[in-house]
This record gives sequence, C-alpha cells and structure tokens, in this order.
Amino acid sequence: MKPLDFQSFQQLQSAFANYDGNLSLGGQSFPFSNIELSKPTGKYVSRAILRLATILGSKGFVQYAGNACSPGLQFPEINEETNLAAVTNSTCGVLIMNVLGTPNLKGAVTVIAEPFMNLKIQPEWNHFDDYLQAMSSKYRVRTNKVLSTSQAYQAKELKHTEANDWIPQCAQMLGHTLKDKTLAISPKLSTMLHTFVRTMKDKFKVWGYYHDEKLCGFITAIESEHGLYAMHLGLTDDAAEDQLYQRMMYDVIAFGIEQKDEFVCLGRTATEIKSTMGATPIENSYVLYAKSKLLRGIINVYAKRFHRVKPYQLRNPFKG
Repeated sequence: MKPLDFQSFQQLQSAFANYDGNLSLGGQSFPFSNIELSKPTGKYVSRAILRLATILGSKGFVQYAGNACSPGLQFPEINEETNLAAVTNSTCGVLIMNVLGTPNLKGAVTVIAEPFMNLKIQPEWNHFDDYLQAMSSKYRVRTNKVLSTSQAYQAKELKHTEANDWIPQCAQMLGHTLKDKTLAISPKLSTMLHTFVRTMKDKFKVWGYYHDEKLCGFITAIESEHGLYAMHLGLTDDAAEDQLYQRMMYDVIAFGIEQKDEFVCLGRTATEIKSTMGATPIENSYVLYAKSKLLRGIINVYAKRFHRVKPYQLRNPFKG
C-alpha cells in the first residue's frame, strides 16, 4: 500500500472544518486537526465524557496528525529521534498520531490499532474473473454465493452533481452502520461527505446500491496514482442480511482490477472477512504524546488496562 500523493492529502485535510494548520513533524510539514469524539448510542455519562473531550479538542488541547475522517491516506514519518515536544504548540496538551509499525518513542505511549487490510493486485489479473480463478475452490464458492445472494441489488455510480440528493440518505446509512461505535469523527456526516466530494472531485468515487429503486447501501473510494482506498460504507439491516457488505467490497476490488491499480486498501474492521478476499494486514499504531507527566500516566494506564484490539484469524483464499 502506498500513500496518497501529499498535495491531494493536504488539500483534503485543509478542507475539514476542524483543520488547525500544519506543524513540522519528522522534517515534514504535516496537517493537524482538533479531534472530535462522539457516540450515537450508549449511556449518557459516556457520551458526556466524549463531549467533554471534544470541547477540549475544539480548544486545541487534543490534536490529531491528519484527520480521523481520512485514515490510511498518509502516515507521519517519525522515529526515536523525533522531538515530539518541539512539534506541539503552546495550547496542545495531547498529540495523537497514527503511524506505521509500533515505534517506541521517549515520553509517548504507543497502542496497537486495527490493521488496514490491503489487497495487492497481481499483474495477471486483468478482470474480476481472473481474481476468482486465483482462489481455491472453497473461497471461490463462497464469493459466488455472496454475489448470488446480493444479485437483486443494482450498483450505480453516483454523480457529484447530484450530491445534494444522495448525500443525506448515505449519511443516514453511514450513521446507522456506525451507531454502536465510538467515533473520532464529526457527527455531521453529511458535511464530511460533501467535503470529500468538493475537494477530491473525480478522485472520489461513490457507488449506490438499489433494490426496487430504493437506495439500500453505498460505498466510497479514493483513486490515487497507484491504488484505491475504500473509505465509507453504509447499508440497511436488510441489505446486510443479503451480504451486501461483502458484495460492495468485491465490487471495489473489481474496479481496482479493471483500473490496473497496484493495490486496493479495504480499510479497517472486519479483518477476517477481508482476509477471505485476499487482503493482508498493514500493522499500524497510535502514538499519544502528552506534555504533562500526569496525563501521560493516565494515558499509559488506559493503554495497559482498557485498550484492546479485537483478535482475528487470517485466511488465505488463494491457491498454493
């Protein structure tokens, strides 16, 4: 997996409402944002705590390298010689960075993140059927079953010029899909999707899935010079039962193959499912730096006692 070109990445980051400028990080000018946290469901107390964290973030106390709305597009380059104290401004109390690997940095706490699942497109795959034929019969049968179960859903590329029509529905489905998760993104999902459409233009692909002329699911992806990044996905409960989630992933893979991309990044979550599609994990972590020793201590306790990454078992669907 290769990063999105930095110019496009910077353009996208600076378009988000919580963008807070650039700081020098590892010798590179890297965009930063004020973090936003929310949880659509859950107990009032937990939501209140997240709201308090967002207020602190809006004041610049908690900052994030890049933006949690666009994970996996770029990773800041840091090493043991990076002076994290030098890149935090006077108001920033906590600095969060999503980086490749698991670096051990002085004065910082590193916690493992869910892997990004990345499928390397083989040069001999010219069409989706070539990809299917590379699978063992067991996984090829499973894939064909997904395609058969979801065949009633018709895919259609959604036009940017009609974004005002489809974004409200897509935002609602995205919110429904994320309803039980703690989000490090703005709850204003419609605004977020409009930002991607307006900023990334033709690089931002959106496909809607219709059943009886009703929009029941959608998936988005960003095209780069080298590959494709799946970004947002939402669907109804009925569509999920019809395995539309897997179908949309396969359709993104098919698009990447047809475009002669080098890779298709399927994003985080559903690690085992994505491994059955041939994706392999890109290990990454969060580095949290706090100026205050007390805050570092609290973060360290959280990392050791409460932070967990769901265990997973990888599958290999390909022959040999």
